[in-house]
Amino acid sequence: MKLCINRAILFIVFLLVLLPYPVQAEHEALSVEIEGGKAEVTLLEGKAFLEKKDIAKTQDIYKGDYLVSGDRVSTDKQSRIELKLPDESFIRFDEETTFELASVNFDEKTKNRDINVNMALGKTWANVSKILGRKGRFAVATRTAVAGVRGTVYRINVNKDNSVVVKVYWGEIDVSAPSKVSHVEPPKKVMKPSTVAGPHPVPGPHPVSMEEWTYIVRALQQIVIRPDGTALKPEGFDLAKDDLIEWVRWNKRLDAGIRK
Repeated sequence: MKLCINRAILFIVFLLVLLPYPVQAEHEALSVEIEGGKAEVTLLEGKAFLEKKDIAKTQDIYKGDYLVSGDRVSTDKQSRIELKLPDESFIRFDEETTFELASVNFDEKTKNRDINVNMALGKTWANVSKILGRKGRFAVATRTAVAGVRGTVYRINVNKDNSVVVKVYWGEIDVSAPSKVSHVEPPKKVMKPSTVAGPHPVPGPHPVSMEEWTYIVRALQQIVIRPDGTALKPEGFDLAKDDLIEWVRWNKRLDAGIRK
């Protein structure tokens, strides 16, 4: 009898030791499922290259790969790439384009998104999913402008001279100057002493913030940002003429497939 009791006690202890492991494993699997900080490569024509943080060597990108915040991507000549973002938005990049995924975060439960893409050079087309409540942020930034969007379809060209063209096909976007704390002119070269006419007021540092200019660009409108960061007022564009561009037609065909 005593032997049976001892065996029963050992069996209970054995169960108590094992029980925490399946519970822990279940939580680990759940944390992987709700992770929303990845963008899937859903289409790749030609070649694209990945630069990861703290890794000097570039890597080839393949369809089905996943990109995360901090990844920097460049497309080769005659190459294009499409990414599916965690909020069900799609963003595409044309040949010879360089961009960085600054943040790719989406909370499936609250529908809050924090998606930011930095464009260095090239062309992009975004089909942004419409989320009820307009929670969070979806923005594409260049050196001279930031386009903050909700549910819309638009494209951006970043030219070699840092000028930017933004065209909206559906919905509307807010385009503004990049946020800066202040702008102070560098000290001028020291000259030889000369006669001074008299005291005069000297302007102090001039704050430059996104309030400098902000425009709402609506459907079938475009905005042009000059290389120096100044912007022209939004104006309409010729849709028929725009449709002659192969890059535009290619994206519209893919967008039609998304809606089906």
